[in-house]
Parts: sequence; structure tokens; C-alpha cells
Amino acid sequence: MKKIIISLVFLFTLTGCWNYHELNNYSIVTGVAIDKGDDNYEVSVLIANSPKSSESKEENSSRVVVYSGNGDSIYTAIKDIGLISAKELYLGHFAVLIISEDIAKSGINEVIDLFLRESSSKKNFYIAIARDCKAKDALKIITPLSNFPSQNIADNLTSTSKLQGTISNISFNQLLMNIKRNGIDNAINSINIIGNIEEGSSKENVEKSEPETYVKLSTLGLFNDDKLVYWTNKEESTGINIIRNKAKELYVEVKYQGTKIIIETTDINTKIKPSLKNDMPNISIDITGESKIVEVIGDIDLENDKVINSIKKLMNESIKDYVNKGINAGVENKSDAFGFGLLFYQNYPEYYKNSFNDDLDKIKISANSNVIIKTKGSALKSLEDKND
Repeated sequence: MKKIIISLVFLFTLTGCWNYHELNNYSIVTGVAIDKGDDNYEVSVLIANSPKSSESKEENSSRVVVYSGNGDSIYTAIKDIGLISAKELYLGHFAVLIISEDIAKSGINEVIDLFLRESSSKKNFYIAIARDCKAKDALKIITPLSNFPSQNIADNLTSTSKLQGTISNISFNQLLMNIKRNGIDNAINSINIIGNIEEGSSKENVEKSEPETYVKLSTLGLFNDDKLVYWTNKEESTGINIIRNKAKELYVEVKYQGTKIIIETTDINTKIKPSLKNDMPNISIDITGESKIVEVIGDIDLENDKVINSIKKLMNESIKDYVNKGINAGVENKSDAFGFGLLFYQNYPEYYKNSFNDDLDKIKISANSNVIIKTKGSALKSLEDKND
């Protein structure tokens, strides 16, 4: 009898494929895009297309499908998609949410509210803003490097944010955290569509060795509260990411005596120290890191310490220039994407005023960069020395 009871308990703990039929009734959403028309919302979802068992491989059906719905709210627009899709939408594992520029400029609080209440979503999806294109169209561009366009965008945000200082990814959880905290504004990367949208959504775009249409990551959009107020250029975007400690690697180009030198900086670390002097706010920004010379277009002596010191000085001046341009972009557009207000709240709560957005120009900010050149050798120079 005891053995029978143990066997029954063991059987009940086995899950197997008990939920297979339930999942089969869902459309798995891998990406969401939200656009705004004249008086309504258009919500588009990218769905992983599972071909019917009767379909042969030769038919080569599309791996994904995009459905769109319209409504006077985001929720009703999503429900409108139900009139098209034969299966219920499942939002538990989508990779990226793309918001149109129009919605970002008018305010994203409604978008945040809906996905915050959506219990099935994991809240770790990435956010991006469609710039000079519809958010819906960004979900249509097929790439040979990923099964789903949405996953391609998410993967690109993940990898590029580690390798280039211009790009920094932001998840829904991070976005929400910044909105809930006073003293910091969001900065969200934009995406562009390069090429013809219709060609990019066709299977032929994947089959070409050089796709004619693709989605490209672009610079940061600065927010004031929940509204997009400014598109940064490349230098401003890089400077803002350096300040926010999100630019671990970046490439700096300097010119020395007519020679172009490309330097790769790594392990960039930024420390920001707030202080009050005569009741006036001050911010000190100190940047450290290591770098290596990766390309020299010209003829200079990298074994000369004076030359290296001059290049190092030019590199650090360039980094400071990025930072100052980023600061100016935030100050002029009243966007505290740096979190200066939050720093003063944490260190000087009696001085904190809810927001520094309108008073960013009153903060005295000084930046210092001390990135060292760790690797300067040249294999070509070594070969020349050996031949001599």
C-alpha cells in the first residue's frame, strides 16, 4: 500500500506536456509596436508563425506574421487584433517594444500604465523609439541573422551597447524605475529603417548577400518627464552615455601632425560627485579607463613618449568634448538624463527640489578625463625593426 501511495505522489509531480494544448491555442508575440493616428492608436504585434503540420518545407511559409489593430486606446487596439488572429495573444515573452516618435513626444505614460498592468509580460523587454518611420514597419524588416525581426533588434541593442558608446539599451523595468524616481529622466535609443520598407519585408531581402533594407540603431532621445524633447547627435549621445556610465567601450578619433589615429577605449568608469559650495550646486565628473591604438593612418613614431603623451592629451580632450556636448544637450532641453537631481536628493536631501530640470543651467559642472594609453605597439613597426 505504501508503495502505491508513493507511486501516485510521484505521478502527480510529473508535469510532462500537460499544457501543450493550452499553448497551442495562443499566438506567441515576439514584438510589439505602437503608432498613433489622427484620433486613435494602432498597435501591431509580431507573432511567431508555426506552420501547420500539413505544410511542406518546400512551401517556405513566412516564419513571422504582423497583425495590427486600431482603437481609441492602446488596450482596445490590442483587442481589435483579436478579430484577426484566430488565437489569443500571449505577451509573456516578447523581446522589444517599439514606440512611434509621435507617441513619445506626446507622452508615454499610457503605454507604461498598460504594460505595468499586463500580468503576463515579464517587464524585461527592451524599449526603442521609431525615428522617421512607423514603429509597425520596424517589425516587418526581415534579417538573415535572426528568425524574428524583434529579436534581431533586441540582440543588436544588447551587443552594440557593450561595444559602442553611442548606444545604450533600456528595459521596461529600468524605464519604470526612472519614472518612479524623482531627479532623473529617461534617455532611449532610436531606430531607423534604411532602404525600402516593402522590399525589407519580403523573403528576397533575406536571400541577398547584402540586404537592401535593414533596421539601424541610432542616437538617444532625451525625455523630460514622460515626453520626448530632443534627438541627440552622435557626439551628444556618446557624452551622455559616458556620464551615465553606460559607455564601457568607445572609439575616439584624433589627429596628430596630420596623422589620423583611431583609439579604442575600454573599462571606462565615470564617477560623479555632487557638492554644495555657498549653497550653489556643483557636479564633478571624473572619467578613467584604458585604451589602445588600433589604427594609424599616416607616419608617426609611436615609440616616442612625447608623441604618445600628446595623443593621450588629444584623446582625453575629445572625451571631455563628448561629455560637455552631452551636458549642453540636456541643459538646453531641460532633460536630466544624467540623474543629477537624484544625486543631490541622495546626498543633500534638504536641498533637493523635486527636479533640477529647470535649473540644470545653475549647476556648475566640471569634467575631467584621465584615460591612459596602455597598448601602443605596432606589428608593422616591429617587423620593420626586425628587417633592419
